[in-house]
Amino acid sequence: MEALDPDLLEYFCCEASASLATFGQDTTALGTILVRIALEGDTVSAAAVLQALLAFSSLHRYGLQSQAVEIKIAALGSLAEGSFAPSFGAIETIQHIATGMLLCSFEVHQSSCTSGQWTRYLDGVKTVINAASIKTLLQVGSDAAVLLDWVHYHDVLARFSLLHWKREGASELPSTPTDLFCSQVSNLPPPIFSMLDLLSQVCDTVSSSAIPPETIDNKDDYKGFLGVLDWRIRSLPIPKVTDHDDDATLVMKLYQLAMLLYLNRSSEGLIDQPIRTQQQIDEAFAILPRLSSCKQQFPLYVIGCESRTDEQRAVVLDAISRTEKMSYSRSFNQCKRLLQAVWAQDDLAQWNNISYRNPAPIGAGIQLAPNATRMLQQWGVLEEVLKYADRPVAGTFRSYRGDVLSQSPPVSDPRLVSKSPYIVIHRADLLRALLSGTGKHKIEVKLGSDVKEIDFNKPSLRLSTGEVHEAEVILGSDGERSRCRGNLLGHADPPYSPGDVVYRISVPMKDITEDHLAWDLKRRSSVNFWMGPGGHVVSYLIQHDVLNIVLVYHEGASDKVMYGPQRADLEEFRSKISDWDPVLHELINVEGSVCTKWTLFQIHEPKQWRHESGRFILIGDAAHAILPCLAQGAAQAFEDAGTLGAIFSQPMRRDQIPDALRVFEEVRKPRASNVRHRTLDQKAMFALADGPDQVKRDAQLRSGADHELFKWLWEYDAAESGREAWRKLTETHEDGVKTHDII
Repeated sequence: MEALDPDLLEYFCCEASASLATFGQDTTALGTILVRIALEGDTVSAAAVLQALLAFSSLHRYGLQSQAVEIKIAALGSLAEGSFAPSFGAIETIQHIATGMLLCSFEVHQSSCTSGQWTRYLDGVKTVINAASIKTLLQVGSDAAVLLDWVHYHDVLARFSLLHWKREGASELPSTPTDLFCSQVSNLPPPIFSMLDLLSQVCDTVSSSAIPPETIDNKDDYKGFLGVLDWRIRSLPIPKVTDHDDDATLVMKLYQLAMLLYLNRSSEGLIDQPIRTQQQIDEAFAILPRLSSCKQQFPLYVIGCESRTDEQRAVVLDAISRTEKMSYSRSFNQCKRLLQAVWAQDDLAQWNNISYRNPAPIGAGIQLAPNATRMLQQWGVLEEVLKYADRPVAGTFRSYRGDVLSQSPPVSDPRLVSKSPYIVIHRADLLRALLSGTGKHKIEVKLGSDVKEIDFNKPSLRLSTGEVHEAEVILGSDGERSRCRGNLLGHADPPYSPGDVVYRISVPMKDITEDHLAWDLKRRSSVNFWMGPGGHVVSYLIQHDVLNIVLVYHEGASDKVMYGPQRADLEEFRSKISDWDPVLHELINVEGSVCTKWTLFQIHEPKQWRHESGRFILIGDAAHAILPCLAQGAAQAFEDAGTLGAIFSQPMRRDQIPDALRVFEEVRKPRASNVRHRTLDQKAMFALADGPDQVKRDAQLRSGADHELFKWLWEYDAAESGREAWRKLTETHEDGVKTHDII
């Protein structure tokens, strides 16, 4: 390593140090200080700083490779050895802080940015700081203040990150004495120090341990507190933006606007200033194109979450792209992935307000049976999906008291899942995986496109912007509340509520131990049903450490209709299952469990899916919305896509498009209708009250009578059905098909 030291050291001074994550600090000066600290003395603590510095330099120059990892490991060894040194004075303390922060920066700088180790190094740094005194630290001069400012920035941003994306095993960061992170010690410009201090207070306010506003007795006092915090952020001494400002001033203003928007969205509407909020959004989007770069990811992420149109999203992505081209930029991959997930959620949601306190606009988990994953396999995206999914090893049907009636659904039966697996996955992860395949198939996803008018005969679409798009075929896939369906039928056709509701609880499983009643639900991935009077509960793991618990319950007619998930009281959920399995009640009691509720809708089966022009057809929930009782809602939409894709992949003339849509409807409509009615039968069976029918049901489940149902559902190959139906049609045409005119 010695032969490489001068080269990597010079590279750190000239290039790598500029990419250290800071705010309001001169990174060149910070790099110089780190080098000076590394060369202070001939001790293992000094060696640890130098090795961590060289590891970061190697990572920055060559990417993640063996050299960088080996030097990092050496730094960790020196750091551990230095901890047991007989003398541990101010210099050694500063060197341990510098080493920890460089190792933290090593993790942050990785291109995947998916490592959770950076917070552990920061945790260690804060532990060292807490063991020292401000008097001890400042013995080494102004270098200590610069390091503390660097730690302070990471500490505040780590609290924001852990608040929303805490990983399994990540601990809470220790608090720090207020005399260490204070304006009297800091070398930061006053506006930036105040900004970080206020962002820290905002994180305290949004903290998951804070009492949600709807349960606060003194709500007016809390609202007043939020108003004061909002005023303090708006009153930061930041120069007014002019036409000649440099990046530093513009970034400070952008940071201020992002903090205001974050506080506003997190306060669940208690800061009710819609005009001012929109002005802040507009000002932020006016600043972004003027920036040559923006190293700070917090404002880009928060402003990006406010993007509602393709144009706004392009502005955010352009700002990120300009920054990534700079030699000092670290990876924005994770930031971009998070924004893509937020934008996908926003486009599917029924509302436009971001909620950081309760961010679940597109639901949590989804089950995909083999008839769905078979399509993913054929589209070439299953491997990407499996990166995020869990594959259950067992399924159980239980009575509401907890008695296991059968090992069903047969999620691990090799006869049914050996080729196409049964999986459970978070909806956002599924969307992310599906989006990954759009490039390969040359699919353009155009977001933020509000369709105002459909011309079924051309066919064409007119957007709210006035833009018109013509096509060979238009597919109406706008969900159960479809406007396309109403336009096709010639009258409004809204979904209706028969009185069913859904409660969903997301239970963090990290603290469930072997002595907990729910240990079996954590130790292995499984799909479990509890059937009881009035409804049923299903549970399964998503993202490996969150148990998704869903109760479908018949409450009867109600004037209160909830079109999307809304926060619900855990006690309300508990009241529905008061005498059910104790395991469910223990899960409800797990700290951090969050409950939401919404209304379940059904649609009237449309008599037709096609327009008479033969150039428009409904698909997905717009054509056949299905209740979540057989895990077939998404699967039937996938079957639609598989059948349609198989038909249109065959040689076809343009004048045969109406025939293709007719064949599609003939194949899919009976199958979807059958699945829908079997789902309703399943729902009724799940909700039986104690009595003869319930006894008969339990006996049938014990005998495995439901196996044929799952066999019929899961072995279906939608693509093959489409190809076979089109083959039969073309065989009846005497003139055959001209293969040179394929679309």
